[in-house]
Amino acid sequence: MGQEGLSIKQIGDRLRSAREALGYSTRVVARQLALRGFPVSHATIANYERGSTTPGAGTIRVLAEFYGKAEDWFLGSGPVLSGIRYRCLKAVKVSEKRAFESESAGWLQAYVELENVLDDSLETLLTVDAGRLSGARLAAKVREALGLSEMQPVPSMIDVLERFGIRVIQVASEARIDALAGNFGEMPAVVLNATLSNDRLRFDAGHELWHVLTGDCDDDVSLSDKDMDGPAHDFSSHLLLSDAALADAFRGNSMVRLVQFKERYGISLAAMVYRARKADLIPQSLYERLWREFTRLGWRKQEPGYVPPDRPTRLEEMIDTAVKDLKKLSFADVARFAGTTEAVVRQRWLAAMGGGSLDQESSGDAPTLRIGGGPADRSSR
Repeated sequence: MGQEGLSIKQIGDRLRSAREALGYSTRVVARQLALRGFPVSHATIANYERGSTTPGAGTIRVLAEFYGKAEDWFLGSGPVLSGIRYRCLKAVKVSEKRAFESESAGWLQAYVELENVLDDSLETLLTVDAGRLSGARLAAKVREALGLSEMQPVPSMIDVLERFGIRVIQVASEARIDALAGNFGEMPAVVLNATLSNDRLRFDAGHELWHVLTGDCDDDVSLSDKDMDGPAHDFSSHLLLSDAALADAFRGNSMVRLVQFKERYGISLAAMVYRARKADLIPQSLYERLWREFTRLGWRKQEPGYVPPDRPTRLEEMIDTAVKDLKKLSFADVARFAGTTEAVVRQRWLAAMGGGSLDQESSGDAPTLRIGGGPADRSSR
């Protein structure tokens, strides 16, 4: 597609997001391009991004090479992320948010393109009427729709989201972003931070499911993320662990028993303790003593107990099918869809097969990618 058929604002937005994904200022980009024999002022780059000046094909080619993006990505059209709701957004810079959103949108675009190539669109198998239900009541309704009794754990939160027709991916970020929910075009989507622990990721998946089911991601919703976080938090906690199961977990006040419940239900100790106090299952004195013990033992950062991985892989499965099985696409094709490099696509594909926590050293050619299930360095609540 040629530039003449495109929105200049769209090209500018993609140029800006590609720059911010690498954490560069316009001045840094201008200096680096000059060193590469392509002199351009930082003001001109800013004008390109604002859409007040149109970059030529040669300029886009140079910028695409510098940013580590496929040239077609800047000139392509497609769905955009809208109605974004964040899970845990503390001390996050605007540039970090935009970088996370930009990378998320790229992989979601690849997701949709792969569905089209494979003629395998995600089906919506479950629906519920959220109405004005509380988090706890909606969680009970979802558990009923899933056919789960009060004492049964949710085997896979990712499977639950996908059964509700939500496209789920993970993107690695060192920013204090847990997850986001939004609409990619007309399709609900959830993006999880791949650097988080398995129990935290399961909780965040439930949190984002609340946003989707209650219509929080609609453009006309005016509530803030802070106003929505309480009910979403309550919903996710009850979905993972019913009131009956929570009461059973605290029977005898045994920490060994709590760890066993963490491993069975895939929910953090911190979330169980917090909820137990809220439900008046434990007194305030015990609640405070437990938190002191958690801090002393270092459990606020890394808890005991193993929670198996529960991470989205449908995108990587489609890459495997399209590239390796049916040979309908190449890794380079997928990279073009996602607006990244072939090396990053290969890393993502390998990591999904248990290739470990794969890092791409930041060299200015592409953003760092880490897909893995290592322990998080943040509180689990």
